[in-house]
Amino acid sequence: MPQQKIIRPAAVSGSWYPGIKAELREMINGFLDQADLPAATGLPRILFAPHAGYPYSGPVAAYSFKTLLGADYKKAIILGPSHNFPVSGLYLSGATHWETPLGLVKLADINSELAKLPSFKVDDKVHEPEHSLEMEVPFLQTVLPEIEIVPIIVGQLNVSQQTELARVLAQYLTEDTVLIVSVDLSHYHPYKDAVALDQQSISDILELDNQGILADEIDAPWAVGAVLELAKAQSYQPQLLKYLNSGDVTGDKSKVVGYGAVGFFGTKEQENKRTKKQDEYSDAEKKELLRVARTTIEMYLKEGKTYQPKTDNPKFLEKRGVFVTLNKNGQLRGCVGYIEPIKPLIEAVRDNAISAAVHDNRFLPVDQSELKDLEIEISVLTVPQADTLANIIKNKSGVVLQKGGRGATYLPQVWEDLPDADQFFSSLCLKGGLAGDCYRDAGAELFSYEAIVFQE
Repeated sequence: MPQQKIIRPAAVSGSWYPGIKAELREMINGFLDQADLPAATGLPRILFAPHAGYPYSGPVAAYSFKTLLGADYKKAIILGPSHNFPVSGLYLSGATHWETPLGLVKLADINSELAKLPSFKVDDKVHEPEHSLEMEVPFLQTVLPEIEIVPIIVGQLNVSQQTELARVLAQYLTEDTVLIVSVDLSHYHPYKDAVALDQQSISDILELDNQGILADEIDAPWAVGAVLELAKAQSYQPQLLKYLNSGDVTGDKSKVVGYGAVGFFGTKEQENKRTKKQDEYSDAEKKELLRVARTTIEMYLKEGKTYQPKTDNPKFLEKRGVFVTLNKNGQLRGCVGYIEPIKPLIEAVRDNAISAAVHDNRFLPVDQSELKDLEIEISVLTVPQADTLANIIKNKSGVVLQKGGRGATYLPQVWEDLPDADQFFSSLCLKGGLAGDCYRDAGAELFSYEAIVFQE
């Protein structure tokens, strides 16, 4: 029997942030476009982000969440304070999904596993009106559309409870999981006083001082203390991404609230293990995949049969997005693929080799006489992630454009033929049957991906 959905509705949609999907997406994408990140190392393992109303804290939160663009995280554990009930301990949600104007977000299986631990409680009454965790969810939905979440309200904890929380979080902070700490800094002090207080808090965070932070004016100091203890144990390196307070945003500096974005990054050795590079597949493996593609096309054209490749290579059995491109005498002869990882790699190569040869409606089917002149290229894709126009142009990424039920994609290598960004995106819009400037419309959605490309 399918699990019955238990939905936690948004508590502050339409007040703390826009309640209309298009307006919310436009606001968040605007913040992400404006966030000019400092140099950072790899992907963050932990992020601190503020949780005030988006007009105030959104520009700072964007600095944290922009570091996740292009990441392949599947789960996000979110820690935050309770503003409506004085609580101690750790509180999980009993829902199966949380709702925002951007849609439903599923709670990860980690949530039910934590619910079995004696240090965690399930209490929807505490979660129902709380904004601190909710404010991070639309940002996550934007940069990681397939993300699942584990929302945890953190109340007062003693030292041993903080240590235990750090231990539990370390257990679940696997390669596909990122940790988000929802935290504002000082509240309602004159501008100069607030800056001094916030500088002290930021200093303790950057020094991983899990004891000193408990004396600072900061939301959820017990959550922050536990996470700093975790970061210290894992040798994560903190980096301040952005600091502002509400006075910087509104101009009213009489009583301000501080907002900080901080990322915690792995060491170079840790990141090298995480990063998938062009050498993910050996030369022998690339040759084998190219052999599968050519054998498939030859058998299909000569015998009308579909090749059935066999393998015990786990890399070939992993589901991946794949495009197969055929070139003849330096000119495109066919290109078809799967954007999403819907089939094992070896099957995706086989199926798209056939489609590129006979089902690309831009060309007549390939004839047997052309086989000797064909050059085969394979592109193995990462999973597309929501991205900004500026970021895609900067990184020369592959891109999926969607608008009004229509869409199109260009592989990263298309940048070599269309290096001008306006020409690139105009051509992409036209390919999707849209107006040439559609990529600038508020309703246009952009997703980026990378590709491992190899050819005969």
